[in-house]
Amino acid sequence: MGNNLTKLTFLSIVLLVVSGAGQVYAQVGLVDSLLQAASEPMTTGEKVRTYNLIAAGLRRTDRYRAAEMAEKAMTLAIGSDDRRGQADALTIKGQLSEDSDSFAEALNLYHQALDIYIELDSETDIANLHSLAGSVCKTLGNYDKAIEHCHASLRIYEKLNNKTGIAYIYRILGSVYKYKGDNDKSLHYYFNGLGLNEELDNRSGMANAYNNIGIIYLLMHDIKQALDYFRKSLEINLAEGIEAEASINFGNIGVAYLELGMMDSAMKYITKRHNLVQQMNDRKGMATSLEALGDYYLKAGDYDRALGYYGQALTQSRSLGILETTKGTLKSLSDLYEARGDYRTSLSYYRAFVNLRDSILNQETLRRIEQIEMESAYEKEKQEHQLQEQRQKIIRTVIYGTLIFSVLTLFLFFRLQNIKLKQKGLQEKALNLERQHLQNEVLFKDKELFSKALYLAEKNQLISDIARRLNKAMTDPGGSKNTIKEILKDLKFSSNIQTWEEFEYIFLKVHPEFFNTLVNRFPDLSPNERRLCAFLKLNLSTKDISNITHQSSHSLTVARTRLRKKLGIANTGENLSSFLSQL
Repeated sequence: MGNNLTKLTFLSIVLLVVSGAGQVYAQVGLVDSLLQAASEPMTTGEKVRTYNLIAAGLRRTDRYRAAEMAEKAMTLAIGSDDRRGQADALTIKGQLSEDSDSFAEALNLYHQALDIYIELDSETDIANLHSLAGSVCKTLGNYDKAIEHCHASLRIYEKLNNKTGIAYIYRILGSVYKYKGDNDKSLHYYFNGLGLNEELDNRSGMANAYNNIGIIYLLMHDIKQALDYFRKSLEINLAEGIEAEASINFGNIGVAYLELGMMDSAMKYITKRHNLVQQMNDRKGMATSLEALGDYYLKAGDYDRALGYYGQALTQSRSLGILETTKGTLKSLSDLYEARGDYRTSLSYYRAFVNLRDSILNQETLRRIEQIEMESAYEKEKQEHQLQEQRQKIIRTVIYGTLIFSVLTLFLFFRLQNIKLKQKGLQEKALNLERQHLQNEVLFKDKELFSKALYLAEKNQLISDIARRLNKAMTDPGGSKNTIKEILKDLKFSSNIQTWEEFEYIFLKVHPEFFNTLVNRFPDLSPNERRLCAFLKLNLSTKDISNITHQSSHSLTVARTRLRKKLGIANTGENLSSFLSQL
């Protein structure tokens, strides 16, 4: 029995080569040794540990057997009340779910494992599980929760001086801020992670950092820098035989060449990426490679082929719940139909894109409500626990104390009860205020819809007014006269402009980056304030905006004052329209 334990300890050290994600890489020879060890007599605890190790080792090569072994470990661990064995099995099952693109299931399993590790006060495991959960939250588009998990993990890794773990957290945070549109913060984390991986001589970590840095430079339209970093990453991945990561490099290089208009080179690398993800049955990678093929054929002018690939990409990303890929494909479909001259269908996809974009932004409010409710529940439970402890003290005091002291303790009891009721009332008041806030948001949406109906009745006046102002804008040397003329033509021709989304669609033709810039610099702006900013950028007067929105001049004056505070120009005296014209 002792020999078995010694053997397991040694094999654990060798087999459990944990990356920044806490993932285990299979070693065929060691897995065989563990299988042999499992056939020998051992305690239940040793058997649980062995099955978990085998499952971890088989994860990359045989998912079915890995899942079978993890389930055996789980069953034995539950039967013997082995909490660590249960947590380890849950972690492996979560990784297997993530590998098969079942992200919601993976997150649930990680949370269960995390609760047990917290119970066991196992710091390294707690940090690893936070990092795993953070990565899945990022994939699901829950960026605030991803950041929360990452910082929880980072605090522990820094305490333990675990540089590998810290580097991995930097990687996740860089990716999260990339999706949030903050390229500077994203580069900050990616470069910090690169420095740590270079210090550790972690070549796979360096390759990943190079690739991620290249993506940010690609988003910043610095194609030369992007290609340099993509090639550095590809060189390492090919040398190390990391096929999955090399396929990502191929795809990114293809997209970079597409940006440069080098179509043959672009198709070469995009096709390499697509073929590899098909071979690996990488469904998540398939969604992005299909989107890239659609981008290629859109740029090549083959709209039918582009439509086919975009349709497949949209189906795949929606089935996996990958919001960022879904959002990007919807925008690409809008661009495709615009290029074909089918503006009605283009507008339909653009509306879907805007709705998904806004829903991602609005999730933050819902998460705040959830957080308040969770904190309130925790505080209530904590207070009840404290009260229970106090009751026990009172009972002991009554038994061994005097009558006078008993009276005093009863008084204290009722006092505590009163405090509890007051605290409960405060908690309920906070929740009611938050719920009222949400109800007010619903009422605002209703008012906005009402404004849209009235806007339909005033459309001709609005079109005429915008046309007049855009005519004036043509004298601006910094503006694009051809683009403005095109918008004027569309405005005069169109007869079905009925909603704010349609106005936004037209507005973004002239100012395509305005809303992205506005949201990145001022994330706390409400949808109504973002709309007001668009009107002010066109230099519309209060009277003009009042005619469009049917808001009173007083309301608009208040709204403008509030907007100046949020934009940080309340006390500067700077003209609001002039400030927004610079964005």
